[in-house]
Amino acid sequence: MVDPDRNLPGRLALSNLPVLSQQRSLHRAGSAMTFLKRPRPLAFLVAAFLAGCSDPPPPPPPAQPIAFNHQTHAENDIDCTRCHQGVETQAEAGLPAISSCAVCHRRRAIPDHPEVVKFMEHLETGEPLLWRKVNVMPASAMIHFKHKPHIRAGVDCATCHGDVSQMSVAQRVINTADMGWCVSCHKKNEASTDCLTCHH
Repeated sequence: MVDPDRNLPGRLALSNLPVLSQQRSLHRAGSAMTFLKRPRPLAFLVAAFLAGCSDPPPPPPPAQPIAFNHQTHAENDIDCTRCHQGVETQAEAGLPAISSCAVCHRRRAIPDHPEVVKFMEHLETGEPLLWRKVNVMPASAMIHFKHKPHIRAGVDCATCHGDVSQMSVAQRVINTADMGWCVSCHKKNEASTDCLTCHH
């Protein structure tokens, strides 16, 4: 509430002090509902601060053409690099051809499972599987992320991807748009923090 006496000379404003003080007391003594209905800037700022301090939950995993279960494959001692062979030699980890999966699934690994049947149909028709990336770097960040130097430096897949061997569906566990996370990891591992290391 704007004080109507704020621009008046001190003596005049002070002469009205008991009246203003009484009016404010009456206002404060009003119903609790009036108190609750009025916006409280401090409460809003505290809530905004606390919301900003917590990490947002990761987005739900994108819908995939096949319900590929990473946990089941890890339990069968299939290493990440068996399917993601490009991780050691290329910028992107890549995915295997359906024919690679068919080598095991055609003969012995639950060939009648509905998801196996689905990808075998793709193999027979030659229709590609359109997988959706789980960890997407925003184009606006202008990042040229490469897996190869990270693998060469001994960075474990779980550092960025979480323990995928315990996930039935791969999902993002870190905010890939959070440059601070990457920079702190680079500093901790004494890797370059020069802008051009990651940005173009």
